[in-house]
Amino acid sequence: MIRQCFAVEHLLNLMKTLDYARVMVKAARLYYDDGLTQAEIAERLRLSRQRVQRLLHQAHADGIVQISVNPLVGVFSDLERALEAEFGLAEAIVVETTASAASDGQVTAAREVGAGAAEYLLRVVRPKDRILISWGNSVLGMVNVLSRPRHIEVDELTVIQGLGGLGDPNDSMHATQLVKRAAYALSAQAVLLPAPAVAGTPEARDALCRDPYVARTLEMARAADLAFIGIGSLRSESILLPEFWKIMTPSILSELKKGGAVGSTNLRYFDERGRRVRSRFDDCVIGLTLDEIRKIPRVVGLAGGSTKLPAIRAALEGELLDVLVTDHLTAQQLLKERKVARSER
Repeated sequence: MIRQCFAVEHLLNLMKTLDYARVMVKAARLYYDDGLTQAEIAERLRLSRQRVQRLLHQAHADGIVQISVNPLVGVFSDLERALEAEFGLAEAIVVETTASAASDGQVTAAREVGAGAAEYLLRVVRPKDRILISWGNSVLGMVNVLSRPRHIEVDELTVIQGLGGLGDPNDSMHATQLVKRAAYALSAQAVLLPAPAVAGTPEARDALCRDPYVARTLEMARAADLAFIGIGSLRSESILLPEFWKIMTPSILSELKKGGAVGSTNLRYFDERGRRVRSRFDDCVIGLTLDEIRKIPRVVGLAGGSTKLPAIRAALEGELLDVLVTDHLTAQQLLKERKVARSER
């Protein structure tokens, strides 16, 4: 008799377990396959909404429901996650590139990276943000995309020029024009830096920095919430502005190379570990220093293309960036080099 009672109890427990599993699977199918809401499932199965929530949660826990995110063409979430983990980035934005090794490859990469940076800016910008913009081909690409007609609903933005101007002030590549165009696109206030990017002497730089308008802009730049900076290399194809190479004389370039410079941002040169390279050139630049840029809460570096690899790697090693926007080929190469370096230790 005892044995018979035990058998009946076991059978009832088994049926109860199977019924729970059956309801769990049914609820999961109604929710994920048929698209019913939790409220509709509760009504249909005569359950409370809380019970439906528990069933769906348990379906996940038991592996009955397995959700996978399938990447879209041109979306490189795996590369982004790997870059973030490898270099301690708050975020990585990887865009697909059509750039080749041809002469226009760097221009194409800059345009595509700039577009990715523009979409990132529009996603993260908040009311009252102070946005510093530096200089470079990728920054130009970002501003070109921002300038397309769109509706921005973010109030009280400020766009600040973080580096003096190079070349013709009316040229679209000029830092002043980049800031003015970005500010117009974002319905923001533009704060301009009325000075050249590079003074003739350190004494002239100091005198210009004492100008109240220059001093005010640099002070506002130091207090920025976001910074969008290009990353340059020492190779001539990295910087396409002819006026730059009138300032960057062979003797200064040689001095920078002897100091170990591999890249720059805001015309501030750094070595392979992201450390400042001191030079006559650096003493004449009118713009934020590397240390001042590092103190900005979120620094977004824009760079892509094979010529920029050493500079990007150095900026990452030196923890100059919180966010990197780059192309998928550059991202793959950065991770490949990192893997090789780890295997050789």
